Amino acid sequence: MKMRLNILYFLVVALLMTSCSNTRLKKANREYDHKHYQKAIVHYNKILANKRVNIAQVNLANSYYYTNDIVNAKHYYNDAIHFKQSGNIEYLNYARILMQEENYKEAKFWLKKVLSTDSKHLEAKVLFASCNSINDFYRDTTLFELKETKIEGFKNVFGQTEYMGGVVFSADKNVVFNSKKSSWTGNSYLDLYFTEKDESGRWLDPEILKGDINGKYHEGPADFTKDGKTAYFTRNNYKKRKLNDKSVGENNLKIYMAKLIDGKWKNIEELPFNSDLYSTGHPALSEDEKKLFFISDMPGGKGGTDLWLALKEGDSWSKPINMGSTINSSGNEMFPYYHKDGSLYFSSDAHKTLGGLDVFITSFVDGKWLTPENLNYPLNSSKDDFGFVLAKNDSTGFIVSTRSSGNDAIFEFVKRPPKFFAFGEVTSIKSGDPLVGVKVILSEVSGSKIEESITSENGKFKFKLPLNGNFKIHVSKEGFFATSKKISTVGKKYSEDFEVKNLALDELIIEKPIVVENIYYDYDKWLIREDAKPPLDNLVQVMEDNPKIVIELSSHTDSRASGRYNLVLSDKRAHAAVEYIVSKGINHARISSKGYGEKHLINECKNGVECSEEKHQNNRRTEFKVTKLID
Repeated sequence: MKMRLNILYFLVVALLMTSCSNTRLKKANREYDHKHYQKAIVHYNKILANKRVNIAQVNLANSYYYTNDIVNAKHYYNDAIHFKQSGNIEYLNYARILMQEENYKEAKFWLKKVLSTDSKHLEAKVLFASCNSINDFYRDTTLFELKETKIEGFKNVFGQTEYMGGVVFSADKNVVFNSKKSSWTGNSYLDLYFTEKDESGRWLDPEILKGDINGKYHEGPADFTKDGKTAYFTRNNYKKRKLNDKSVGENNLKIYMAKLIDGKWKNIEELPFNSDLYSTGHPALSEDEKKLFFISDMPGGKGGTDLWLALKEGDSWSKPINMGSTINSSGNEMFPYYHKDGSLYFSSDAHKTLGGLDVFITSFVDGKWLTPENLNYPLNSSKDDFGFVLAKNDSTGFIVSTRSSGNDAIFEFVKRPPKFFAFGEVTSIKSGDPLVGVKVILSEVSGSKIEESITSENGKFKFKLPLNGNFKIHVSKEGFFATSKKISTVGKKYSEDFEVKNLALDELIIEKPIVVENIYYDYDKWLIREDAKPPLDNLVQVMEDNPKIVIELSSHTDSRASGRYNLVLSDKRAHAAVEYIVSKGINHARISSKGYGEKHLINECKNGVECSEEKHQNNRRTEFKVTKLID
């Protein structure tokens, strides 16, 4: 009897424990579904402290991931990723974490698993391509120099924008005592602050913006009109200081406008395209204040959060326009910034990235947005990088990154121009040896000389090239034909070293014939064919590079047909070639024509000798020779 009672007691306790566990799991799942991730984390940890529950560990890993606690997310994903309760969402999240850790090989494994069940999964395809081309992101590491901005007293700092000689930013803090905290992050709610530098360049203690702009819940990021009197800012959707929660438990965001009156922000108004059914945020004004870029997950988008555009209409704003699939992906695009030169900067986690959010640039050209271009390392890293803004000087600015501590931190950057160099080696065609004492001149194509150098024993030279220009490198030495090569840095965005090749100089010997290769004529014709123009253009370049030479251009035939016929035909062909060269700007006094017919055969194929077509072709040639040099 006593044994039965003990068994019954343990059964009751077990049932009660199971019931409590199930109740706690339901509560945890409810918080998770409502995106109250910090509350869900507490419940799931208590469940897992007693026993393994697969779905609890999967959701716990996701909760840590969505609150940007990458360390704990990775810890729980390491096991949960193998549970049958895990799927493409978890595989993708885990791959993103691995990319942030620069473990691209392992990330590709989990991206392949996504693609094995959904071959058209755009995010997975793009991220897989990113892992295969990581070196491309490091093509020029000199363009930006970053330094973390130390703003004390905050947990996460982001959303910075220039304002009245300083910056306004959004930030949260660690929660102390029983202060109200965000159910998503576990930190305080975000508020908007202002700070500026003192004369020594040190950031002063931030001050919270005054007035009604900071409320009970989240505020920020924000943007301001040029006069500093109107603010557009992001805020939780709430009424009468209570969250207005109408969409499956998600606390929506809206964009509001505020006016600066007597030093305080007042007259808070919603923008007309807000809704209780979706979020809007991250407002960014154009320079003329007639365009408002923002993000939203409203219907009609391409994925998570998209970039949208509203146009100013009187005192209000137009119906928003989705910025299209060139910019918006199946992932998240956010933190737009529209520069006065027409460039749009934004961050995305689903274009080709190093990992996490990266900053991209695009422009509107010929009625369409160009394919976004990653701004690469060191501006971007394998962590989250976002909130790019340029200062008014266009050479400094700010970006937010989690690269240092895992929290959002503002970095100041200096934008460096790309560096271009041209280098080469001048050699002798005859010996192949480097030539010493060669004059090398760098000039603009228009003719203005920039720099000059003389080669030493190794025959080498090197020049630094200016930005955005077209240049010529002219190489000359007495007793040799001079030559030149063209280089352009127009439109080049990344530092580059240009190797100037084919700088072998030929000796200049008076009256020495030089064959001009690949000049052909139709049978019994002397008109210049299209395929003969490139070699003649090369000869034009030789004359331009060597302005003191006077040449004779000669045409030769094979021995077939009569001598008189060949002489007349060759003369016409030589004359036609000279006229073409003169048409390209060469002075007629520097070039003459001469037809030699079959007088100067270069092999045995004279009249009555049977030869192959190839040998006859060798005799049908065009030559030039320098007849004299002019001062």
